[in-house]
Amino acid sequence: MSESLPSRHQYIRLSGTPRERGLAYGRAARERIHRVAAEYRVLFDKEAHMSWDEAYRRARVYADPIRAYRPDLIEEMEGIAEGAGLDFGTILLMNARTEVMFAQVEEEDACSVIGVPPEVSIDGRTYLAQTWDWWSIGADTTVILEIDQPPYEKALIITEAGLVGGKGLNEAGVGLSLNALSVAKGQAGVPLHVQMRHALSQPTVPKAIDAVARARRAGAGCIGLASGDGLVVALETAPKSLDILLCGGHALCHTNHWLSPLMLAGDEATRYSYTSTYTRLDRIRRLTRPLEGQLGPKELIRILSDHAGCPDSVCRHDDMTLPEYHRHTSLWCMVLDLTERTLWLTEGSPCSSEVRCYRPFGSRKPA
Repeated sequence: MSESLPSRHQYIRLSGTPRERGLAYGRAARERIHRVAAEYRVLFDKEAHMSWDEAYRRARVYADPIRAYRPDLIEEMEGIAEGAGLDFGTILLMNARTEVMFAQVEEEDACSVIGVPPEVSIDGRTYLAQTWDWWSIGADTTVILEIDQPPYEKALIITEAGLVGGKGLNEAGVGLSLNALSVAKGQAGVPLHVQMRHALSQPTVPKAIDAVARARRAGAGCIGLASGDGLVVALETAPKSLDILLCGGHALCHTNHWLSPLMLAGDEATRYSYTSTYTRLDRIRRLTRPLEGQLGPKELIRILSDHAGCPDSVCRHDDMTLPEYHRHTSLWCMVLDLTERTLWLTEGSPCSSEVRCYRPFGSRKPA
């Protein structure tokens, strides 16, 4: 692994009061935050058939639920807006983009996730891995946030510039992944990325589950959780209900359709695309199962580089028959080693880009 060239992902360290964290974030990532805002102007228009003004108006309903749930994150968003030279409403909309946009867009996020308990890893460690599949126009907007946020756990978050929550891990060895899911009807509640930030602020997986369960959830998602002490679960969540999928001592795989019988029997779960979510799930299960007992960072990145069904594959690539604004790709792939508190992150598509290693909390040798 060579790190002679600068990373495509901007690394930012944040500390201090919520407003100070936000100001530092906004100033450091100003250019990328403006690019993300410009990206969403295109996506709301072309994909959701919604004007920016309408999306901006719809996002207002999420401010009070966030304030009731994690008031410091409202202060942090206000600081981001000031530091980036934007208004608070724009940063709020960016943090509620999932709820505002996916209520209108009939297209899956297309992320693929693999959770690996210590029983089936190559070295007795716990791993959580995923691709981030997104609109290709969102390339080079990723930031890696190392956040010191007392009284909560220090966290390392990979996300789009301007967002306060995302995938990643924390100092206590808790890791988090995400798959997009579709819900029949949302509500004025806590956006998914704010739930993710709060879950990743917790010292244990049970407390992270509780953080999501207690939220007045605005929409839907599958939040994967794992920890260095061997826990691996996936939470399928909707506004009114949620269910927890267990690994049972095997690799736990998820894509973009509901798996919980409880959720499928209810009136909230819907499917907004059949294009690749079923084939990707089958593929990562079939590639993972024979390697149980041998799964580690290299093996997981190789599985998540699979091209069966390309361009709608586990490692997704642009479909050049589509308009530029509609093309999706695997912008990066991460592997979290929760035992060692280590992030392995690709610089681009997992099939062809450099992998970099981040250890912000120091090495933790297994007991």
